[in-house]
Amino acid sequence: MALQGGRDLTRGNVFWNLLTFTLPFLAANFLQVLYGAVDLLIIGHFGGGSVGVSAVASGCEVLHLLMSLIMGLTAGATVLIGQYYGAGDSANVRRSVGMTLSFSLLLSILLTLITLLLAPYAVHWIHTPSEAVEPTRQYVRICAAGLIFVVGYNALASIFRGFGNSVAPLIFVGIACAINVAGDLLFVAVMKMGVAGAALATILSQGLSMAAALWYLNAGDFGFRFRRRNFIIHWDLAWRYLKIGTPIAIQGSMVGLSFVFIFAIVNTMGVAASAGYGICGRINGFAMLPAFSFSMAMAAITAQNIGAGKPYRALQTLRHGIACTMTFGVIALVGLQIWPRHVIEWFIDPAGEGAEAAIIAGCQYLRSVSWEYVLVPIVFCTNGFFNGCGRTFFSMCNNLGFTFFARVPASYFFGTMPGATLFELGFAAPLASFASNIVALFYLWSGRWRDRRRHHSTVKQ
Repeated sequence: MALQGGRDLTRGNVFWNLLTFTLPFLAANFLQVLYGAVDLLIIGHFGGGSVGVSAVASGCEVLHLLMSLIMGLTAGATVLIGQYYGAGDSANVRRSVGMTLSFSLLLSILLTLITLLLAPYAVHWIHTPSEAVEPTRQYVRICAAGLIFVVGYNALASIFRGFGNSVAPLIFVGIACAINVAGDLLFVAVMKMGVAGAALATILSQGLSMAAALWYLNAGDFGFRFRRRNFIIHWDLAWRYLKIGTPIAIQGSMVGLSFVFIFAIVNTMGVAASAGYGICGRINGFAMLPAFSFSMAMAAITAQNIGAGKPYRALQTLRHGIACTMTFGVIALVGLQIWPRHVIEWFIDPAGEGAEAAIIAGCQYLRSVSWEYVLVPIVFCTNGFFNGCGRTFFSMCNNLGFTFFARVPASYFFGTMPGATLFELGFAAPLASFASNIVALFYLWSGRWRDRRRHHSTVKQ
């Protein structure tokens, strides 16, 4: 019997499938980035100027490390469910959904305990400016209390994407974004709770969004219902889930760790550089949205086509994805070379305390790092393609290799030069991406991604 509630991505026009499937990803990721940017924007205008911005930016760097780990592990569900769905194996699809939800609950408890324990130390490890230490610690602790919602939402979003449903995650992140904006305005702008208010708004919005997603999974036509017998960790599937998701998680968390290292270098330059860099991080998030969104869509589409035995369609999808994201990258590069100050001023009141120095530092960084926008289309799209093929180990090695042997050392070298500014430090990112692209394209050309055997375990009826 055909599965319901999803979308078959192995038929029809390749470009149209990619475009229509990616657009909800793009919208959802836009809202996700906006969701994080709102905290910084409202803090920058109503919650303490450059010190408040530095605190939220520093706290987000610590939490981004956890988010990378969570998103990497849960991405295993997208590939696992996508391949079973493409093969028409409804029994293993149902088992995979229950296993993913059960495993995610255990993961969220573990991560919450670890984060609450290490939060005070992490704030010092990244050399947070002294005036921002206490609000940063407060922000991290409050957000850590809501990690169960973060893990739950990402697990559910990955499940929906494995079914070929990219609209549901868009709806739920839209719910979270709307609640977060309202919460920030209430807690920060009206109640003057500062950084703590921004953190409270964040966990409230995540909790309500996850609840809505759980209801939709149970009520929707996905062949899964909330019954005790369905919440079992099937270790054969858990092993495949971890085998696929762990390399992505290691890759994401190690890349996140590299950004923590870089942010620690930036923090030694003072609160103005810290605030400016933090604002640019949000701008980078928007600029890289198309590449990131196409990469996520690429993994799901590739997984279904590999599962259906149609690797050529997956390769066509990759070519279209690179072409589309490269177009966006050129537009972002040109725009931020011409108008960097105008964009930065969206996030901080120019008349606020320390704002001018933060704006100048941010402009310096954007003029150099923006060259990465024409390089990440290949980085992200090939990552999504190889992950969908199940070649997550190669993606991990390629990205981690150039992150830790190129980006981090280059950032340290440029950032510690006598008289260094964020302008010099910004060149580390495009240099690392350029080198990573060469290796990824060579691997693609070699055809080794085709050689992976597909194993679909069966269920006794």
